[in-house]
Amino acid sequence: MFKMKLYTKISLILLISFFAGLTGCVKEEQYPLEPIIEFGGFATMKDISGRDSIGAVTISYTDGDGNIGLFAWDTVEPRKYNYYLKFMQYINKQLVEFKPSDTTITFNARIPLLTPVGRNKNIKGDITNTIELYFARQLLQSDTIAFEIYIKDRDLNASNVVETPLFVIKR
Repeated sequence: MFKMKLYTKISLILLISFFAGLTGCVKEEQYPLEPIIEFGGFATMKDISGRDSIGAVTISYTDGDGNIGLFAWDTVEPRKYNYYLKFMQYINKQLVEFKPSDTTITFNARIPLLTPVGRNKNIKGDITNTIELYFARQLLQSDTIAFEIYIKDRDLNASNVVETPLFVIKR
């Protein structure tokens, strides 16, 4: 009985030491200090008549110092927005920016504060932004659209620009 308890204790100590050694070897991922984004996907939601009403654009991001996101008091330029989206439509075999006649309408958005707590500030994740296609589809000259997207961190470092593929929407 004593030998069995001793073997159990020794096995447990060895097992704990083994796992502690493994976790010590795990390296933290390191990302550049400027945000990097990739296109993640595009989906639409339809209204009751079957036409595309809302678009959802997803990007993936990484940032080495975790300073993505705006504080609530960041409301004026250059920190009024930190997610920049250019809405494009395909006309005469080329992409042309869609600019609503109402100049107060923007497709830019605000990413909330994402800075992690703790020593390691590396972050990665997905951001999905919704776009109301209901109003835009009435003004569009084409049913084929695309987007150009980039983000900025609080140090105003701009990410790379992502150009999405073409999407056909049901108007």
